[in-house]
Amino acid sequence: MTYIPLSPKSYIGDQVILNSNRLIFNAKTDSILLYSDKAIGFSTNGNFHFDTNNSDKSKSKFIVNSPNIYLGLEDNKLPEQPAVLANDLIISLEEVLDLIQKIYSDLAFQVSFLSSPPGSPTGIYPKNINLLNKRTKEIETIKEELQSIKSIKTKLV
Repeated sequence: MTYIPLSPKSYIGDQVILNSNRLIFNAKTDSILLYSDKAIGFSTNGNFHFDTNNSDKSKSKFIVNSPNIYLGLEDNKLPEQPAVLANDLIISLEEVLDLIQKIYSDLAFQVSFLSSPPGSPTGIYPKNINLLNKRTKEIETIKEELQSIKSIKTKLV
């Protein structure tokens, strides 16, 4: 992982320690701002919550502004798998699937094959039409399912 601050017991220098059964910081009319030169660490033995106003969802946002955003750790290491821009991915996959459908259609209805005697066209074998129709339905099913890979809550830029 990246920079990890020393524990309060190990740190040598000035520090303020507040120790109580419960701490409440409340800014009645403006904001609470925390600044640090190296890191701000939060640790809990339980849950960690960020709550925004649910009554006016247009004003409630959770914004993370950083050149690198990592969600989760694997074996105490930062993840390497990039997140996907779902809308762009879906557009690209739909374009690929549309192209595959066009190729199937071309094979079924546009491509001519030569047969005996040389130079005489052949028709498509009827069983091929059923197969191509089956594949086309499978592609349509996949295209419909693409929308389900999008996160409902997590947005990326």
